[in-house]
Amino acid sequence: MNDAPNKEGFAAVPSTLRQLMKSAQEVAKGRYDAASHLFHVAGSETETPELRDLAETLGLMCVKVEAREYSLALALEDVKKKNAELEQESALRAQSGFLFFSTIVMLSVYTMILSLGLSSGWIGDATEQPLTLGLMFVILLMIGSFVKRHHYPWAAWGLTWKGSGRALTESFFFSLPWALFAIALKWKLVHTPTSAMYGHPIFELNCSALALFLYALVSITQEIISRGFLQTATERVLTGKYRSFMAVLTSSVLFAVLHLHYSTATMAATFVSGLFFGWLFLRQRTVVGVSAAHYLLGALAMDALHLIG
Repeated sequence: MNDAPNKEGFAAVPSTLRQLMKSAQEVAKGRYDAASHLFHVAGSETETPELRDLAETLGLMCVKVEAREYSLALALEDVKKKNAELEQESALRAQSGFLFFSTIVMLSVYTMILSLGLSSGWIGDATEQPLTLGLMFVILLMIGSFVKRHHYPWAAWGLTWKGSGRALTESFFFSLPWALFAIALKWKLVHTPTSAMYGHPIFELNCSALALFLYALVSITQEIISRGFLQTATERVLTGKYRSFMAVLTSSVLFAVLHLHYSTATMAATFVSGLFFGWLFLRQRTVVGVSAAHYLLGALAMDALHLIG
């Protein structure tokens, strides 16, 4: 038996080792395609078993390193994404807080002007709705310029036609029980001798088409401000499980107080209907349906039944 080493194989070892070392160095630099040479050596029939095992071990190590680096890259990308989302959410919360504060200030100024005008007599029934509409449009323009300046999508504030068909249908059916309750209440009042409405007709339609049109515009602008901006801004500022409910409650209480100069009944009706409208907006996330519900119930209660106003 010849125990002498294979000279050709021995001479080939340094060259193969140099290639393996070069491939490993390339992989260390992040060029993972160089690992293919390692697996080529591992599968070669002309190399010694020791070299094939070494090449296979190095190749598997390269695969693991590449997999870990890829996993770390994904984790880092996820961290960056979450950090960007947190920064955006923080900025949105701060800007929503400013929008909330600004809206309250503007609505308070509106209420003071309206209360002063009604008490002094320079605002009457004929001028109240046009003035209210004008002041609401001023508030709406100021809020709109803020939103546009910060490049927020209008849909984020409920200003979208998406889902408007379903929203209108839902608003009609959900408003129907409230409308029937208002009619039943008026029927009870006109048949109660101690009531101020005793003997009156149930429906008293004495408003003009212009008044109904102006009230439609008022309903839309009020819902854009109260639900679209105020409720949404409050919901984004608050945190916790009940932030949506607190946002609905806040906007409802605020608008109820803004109607205090009319009557206690009007304030109470505004608060209760505000809860209903706020719930509708949470469900639909568009002001289309809630504006329609506001107009239908408001026109019925004020202009047809004269229960409030």
